[in-house]
Amino acid sequence: MSTSTAGPEVAASDRSKQLHAQRQLRWTAIALAVGFGLHAVDHVRRGMSAATMLVMIGGGTEAVSIAIAVVMVLARHKWAAQAAIVVGFGSALASTYGHLLPTFLPGFQDSFISLPHTGVTWFSWVSLAAAMAAGILFGLAGIRAARNSEP
Repeated sequence: MSTSTAGPEVAASDRSKQLHAQRQLRWTAIALAVGFGLHAVDHVRRGMSAATMLVMIGGGTEAVSIAIAVVMVLARHKWAAQAAIVVGFGSALASTYGHLLPTFLPGFQDSFISLPHTGVTWFSWVSLAAAMAAGILFGLAGIRAARNSEP
């Protein structure tokens, strides 16, 4: 009978992947909080009249979901990776609909490309890009963490 040493090496490699995936998940959670925070600052800078009440309610709901997901990740909750997937990609999709598409339903959008795009500046575009990129990275980090989690 031969004994294999591949078992412990594989286990160590798997553990290293898990730690790296969890570290990446934490950093992207922080990046999303900062990116979304910058985007929220832009909304305040543009004034409350730049967006409808429904857009503000949607943004508030998004802010709460991001806060919950970030806390889950930082607290290392067992469902943190799944929350990151839903919230990260959901945030990027909501921002795409709300800001990047032409206005289809004026009450539900604050389009940067359709008139009146009140107060939209370079900072609006940069903060939106930061929030969306961080959301996508958070979702991808969630997928990676979920795949590398212990069964």
